[in-house]
Amino acid sequence: MLRQLTGVVLPLVTAALVLLVTLGATRSGYIELDDRLYLQNQPPAQGMTSEAVVFAFTSVRELYWHPLTWLSHALDVEIFDSAPAGHHLTSVLLHALAAGLLCLLLIRLGAGTSTAAVGSLLWALHPLRVESFAWLAERKDVLCAAFFLAAIAAYLRYLDRPSRARYAAWLSLGLLALMSKPTAVSLPIILLLLDFWPRRRQTSLLRIVLEKLPLAAAAAAVAILTAIGQQSAGATSLLQGLPLHVRLENAAVSCLRYLAKMFWPVNLNPFYRYNPNLPAAWVIASTALLAVITAVAVLERKRRPWLLFGWIWFLATLLPNSGLVQAGWQSMADRFTHLPMIGIVIAVAWTVADWAGAQPWRQKAAAWIAGVALVALASLTIRQIGYWHDSETLFLRSIALEDSAFMRENMAATLMRQGRDREAEPHLLAGLRLAPRQYTLHDHLADVYRRTGRLDQALSEANAALALAPGQRAAVETAGMVHLRRAEYSAALVYFDQALKLGTPPPTIASLVSDMGASLASSGQPREAEPLIRKALDLNPLLIQARRNLVLVLEDQHRTEEARAALAQAVRATGPRPEYRDLMP
Repeated sequence: MLRQLTGVVLPLVTAALVLLVTLGATRSGYIELDDRLYLQNQPPAQGMTSEAVVFAFTSVRELYWHPLTWLSHALDVEIFDSAPAGHHLTSVLLHALAAGLLCLLLIRLGAGTSTAAVGSLLWALHPLRVESFAWLAERKDVLCAAFFLAAIAAYLRYLDRPSRARYAAWLSLGLLALMSKPTAVSLPIILLLLDFWPRRRQTSLLRIVLEKLPLAAAAAAVAILTAIGQQSAGATSLLQGLPLHVRLENAAVSCLRYLAKMFWPVNLNPFYRYNPNLPAAWVIASTALLAVITAVAVLERKRRPWLLFGWIWFLATLLPNSGLVQAGWQSMADRFTHLPMIGIVIAVAWTVADWAGAQPWRQKAAAWIAGVALVALASLTIRQIGYWHDSETLFLRSIALEDSAFMRENMAATLMRQGRDREAEPHLLAGLRLAPRQYTLHDHLADVYRRTGRLDQALSEANAALALAPGQRAAVETAGMVHLRRAEYSAALVYFDQALKLGTPPPTIASLVSDMGASLASSGQPREAEPLIRKALDLNPLLIQARRNLVLVLEDQHRTEEARAALAQAVRATGPRPEYRDLMP
């Protein structure tokens, strides 16, 4: 009875402690690094609408098929609207829930109460976790972890007393984990591990495999959908320049770097730059160390089976994010350790408990070491949360740790959205020194020069971007805007037509052309403004401001009858609008 009570109270206390330490993340804002993708630019940003639900289950355009994550964001919008504190609170609560579930899981695996509590806190309060719960775009991490651990706990209950209901419970939770983030594809392997340790099932291997077949099939389907989504979003384009041996080298080195950061978590960076030319000594040393760790785990499999269990858990859950199939420009990421570190925690916690045994002085030493480690980790986590307070703080921190064109560009984009173009310029120039052939940097710099009136420099940078990426829509749009600002209207319209063919929405181009036409009209050039305004209406007949401007430029040219006809046509197209009231009687 006491053990059952402990099995309930201890996870709750663990979750409460984690919540207390991490609650500071609710004071953070949105990060200009994919947060717009999830919280502004997709149907779930409008709340739990039918369109959002359909999008959640059918979209594979944005790297992943993760409908449950989309729905969690939509639900947040329903509850909290656009206030970031509420969205952050949900992520923190999910992380605390995962910590409690891990504590429960460790108890079910046979750990003592102190080992389970310390092990789950070492995982949950580690600064490597911050990226997953403080970055709203990574909601998928904390959601997946909660269902992943719940599925394992339900599976252990199924092993205690098999039944159809309990089978359905762990299978359903596993499917929910897969619907949260594709990294859950490793779950069937973890469940298979549990059959051998600590449960040591005597059931036939065929039955053990067959009962996991539905989950494995679902995992395979999710993996295929993920590959399709990443390819369509262009996330795997880096593969074209990365042969397999380079990706293998990066995977080996990154694996050791992850282990190092688990035991010495300093200088954690939201972006670790990819190095395709790793020193041979690093690769050889990393590969050798991985081989040694694997050999020790295998040799100790009878005396200390938790070592092999924890090591396979680490490798299996890390594999989807190992970089063998490269998605993105990072060599590694703190968030990729979210599930893998649980395997290391299990290996370390059981080893320390085995070493301490029943000897009081060893137990006391282990308790002191654990206490100091938890205080240190909690302090580092609180500090790391502070770096995720806002985009500018985070990007400057990353640049200070390791300068990169990627973070320079994100820093510049953040400043440009705030109208701080002059401050963005040095970041773009620094990024170009690091990556002179990155067209997006030239494109942003052209936009900065255009917005600050340096039109010759803007044209030069726009041409540079086009030379590097002639088929990129953003570069073509920027070139059109530069020519428009230079009053080179024919050239601008050529580029805008090209942008339309590349997929730019017509209303976007219509607004740009209409604004320039309005500017010309207000400067006393109605004749020059007229073709631009008419072009805008061709692209978007419902653009009210363009309808109004057309009437005004016709009036300015004393073409009264045409102006009356244009006004009548505007009313027919858009209905009577307040914007038309002060026009012709």
